[in-house]
Amino acid sequence: MPSPPSPSDQARRTAYLHGRVLTAARSGAVPLDADGEPALQTRLRSGAANTALNVAAILRETWEDFRNADRYFKYKAIILACWAVLSLFGIFVACPAPSVHRDASLGARLVVGAESDRPALVLHNESDAAWQDVLIIVNGRFRAAVSHVEPHAFITVTPRQLMGDNGKLAPSDLQATDVELRTHKGSAMLLEHGELH
Repeated sequence: MPSPPSPSDQARRTAYLHGRVLTAARSGAVPLDADGEPALQTRLRSGAANTALNVAAILRETWEDFRNADRYFKYKAIILACWAVLSLFGIFVACPAPSVHRDASLGARLVVGAESDRPALVLHNESDAAWQDVLIIVNGRFRAAVSHVEPHAFITVTPRQLMGDNGKLAPSDLQATDVELRTHKGSAMLLEHGELH
């Protein structure tokens, strides 16, 4: 048995039979200023109100159509909506944002990887000049050296590439709390006491 028509459906049918078009726009006139043109503020307010009324009418019609749909369509719609929400939540949880720092003096950007089992530092030369004699010092004890870094190039530093005193390798689970970058142009402290500058 079909459901009874909603009041908006009845109004639409009546308007159609009498050759009229229903709109969600306001029927009042827009006041004019001294030049005979509507003021900008009045035009903006009027346009925003008309848009809001049209959006409200579309949402109301969509809701009515959903309410009049059969039960299986509603189940499918609810399942898809739940799937979309859970997928977005899973992506948000699984992809933590890395920590990023930019240093304008050297044109350096540091990205600290968020994975604790495989720590990595990524340095990006965002300047238009090459870096020479690059030295990366992590936690004040471990160093990695690179002779030349091209403009707009990346360097990835992992604990395997860091050497400590007496040629001793850094531990594989090293968490960087301090990162200093030294080049022939100068130096910059990119990470200090675990906080980005």
